Amino acid sequence: MKQLVKLAILFTIVLSLGCKKDDVEPVPPVITFIDAQLSADKSFSIVRFEFFDGDGDLGLKQNESTGEQEFNVFIDYYEKVNGAWVLKSPVITWNTTEAKFDTTELHLRLPFLENESGRELEGETEIDLLYNFAADTFRYEITLKDRAFHLSNVITTTDLVVN
Repeated sequence: MKQLVKLAILFTIVLSLGCKKDDVEPVPPVITFIDAQLSADKSFSIVRFEFFDGDGDLGLKQNESTGEQEFNVFIDYYEKVNGAWVLKSPVITWNTTEAKFDTTELHLRLPFLENESGRELEGETEIDLLYNFAADTFRYEITLKDRAFHLSNVITTTDLVVN
């Protein structure tokens, strides 16, 4: 009888541990820089990075376009000036057609990634970015924000040199 009671207690413990559901804590996305280069005609730069989001809530829907949901990929643009990196975001360029300065934010929108199961998401993406054609060396710092407004780590691209 004692063995039967011990076996029942052991079975209850194993069963309760086996049925325990892991609560997934919301975690910020993680991004990893892959590479950056100028386009063949040097009209824009191409940056590739990997993303991972443990709670799988990346991307913005088409109708989510105001306030905190206007952008979810944040890009800061830096130029090397006299050997030091200088933040130049937003990019300000001279518009010769209209004879005025144009201000361009480089922030982007990662589209909504359907994930009803809430599983982790991972993948790779490539973005095309503007730069100041008068610069000879520049780089970007990129951050990603998920739907719960968690910010990822910041990645810094390699130096891009215009020859």
